[in-house]
Amino acid sequence: MRKIWGILAIIAVFVTLISCSNGAHKTYNSKKDNENASLKHKVKVNRKHWNKLVSEAVIEYLPSGTNFDDTFPTDWHDLRNKNAYVIEGTVVNYEKMEHQPLLIQTKATIHVDKVLDGNKTLEHQYIVTTLPTGFAFTNDVKASVEGQDSTKNAEVLYKQTSFPLPKIGDKIITGIKSNKKKFENNRAFKKEMAKYNLDGSDSYLVTDPNYNFWVENKQSKFVINNLDIRDMKKNNPNYDKVYSLVELTKQLNSKV
Repeated sequence: MRKIWGILAIIAVFVTLISCSNGAHKTYNSKKDNENASLKHKVKVNRKHWNKLVSEAVIEYLPSGTNFDDTFPTDWHDLRNKNAYVIEGTVVNYEKMEHQPLLIQTKATIHVDKVLDGNKTLEHQYIVTTLPTGFAFTNDVKASVEGQDSTKNAEVLYKQTSFPLPKIGDKIITGIKSNKKKFENNRAFKKEMAKYNLDGSDSYLVTDPNYNFWVENKQSKFVINNLDIRDMKKNNPNYDKVYSLVELTKQLNSKV
């Protein structure tokens, strides 16, 4: 009889463990579904707003920022060493950063879908950063010129082939570093970033965005965001200089 009771006790424990496991799994899935729904809603609302701004904008192209003599990340090991994190994320929002003399940037909110390298606690968090190009006023871009007519100052959306802004909702891969140490060493910089709510612990720097940023294409493959490099033909004399980025892109696609 004791043997039977012992067997029944083991079965009861086993059934309880399965029940708890299923309950935890359902809770996790429910939380993940809610997170995905919230993310999709934010992307939909923000994309509609940003696209309206873009559709009404006066657009000018700046000279490319690509310098083929720059140092590119050569492989996965090199990319890891130059960044605190390598992340796969979703572009959630853009905000204007205007009235910065000679500096054209856009504030970007990114949801970290996955940490490919670095502390995993950053996963499923929202971070803010700055990306090159975006909206600015002509007087700020061209600097103050004596006798310049201030009434001609106009808002323009500046673009570059070296860094086309991905669409809101696009999946991206990039390497980032926290701005924390930079804020500690440069209070003026922190004060400037505070104007755009970029001075918190969620603020990160994209290192070398022209060569350290990939975007997912329609074939669900990540490609280098820089059009000067992405569209380069093999017979281009600069192709050998960027070949390492082409190979690194293949490595990244094998990891996601």
